[in-house]
Amino acid sequence: MFDGTRWIGFLGTALVIIAYLPQIHHLIKERCSAGISVKAYWLWFVAGLLMLVHAAGIQDPVFMALQAYQIGAGALIIYFGSKYRGSICETHRHPQPST
Repeated sequence: MFDGTRWIGFLGTALVIIAYLPQIHHLIKERCSAGISVKAYWLWFVAGLLMLVHAAGIQDPVFMALQAYQIGAGALIIYFGSKYRGSICETHRHPQPST
């Protein structure tokens, strides 16, 4: 049964998905690893696995969906962040001065 708070949880999960997409898109399209800490994403990946096990144990679909996505996004960032380690796009090489 889906109550109001479960829908709010799925909305939060959708926002997490939206938040990761620009990072993943830039990393893959521009082959730019500027600002990516692969070690941090490894920790988040492992934490996501552990939390997914817990979420499955308590049968929480919102938490399972959130952790499944974070594991997938983390895996992509780990892979491409490692592959393009040290590679910096023109935007990050020559940042625009802030106004």
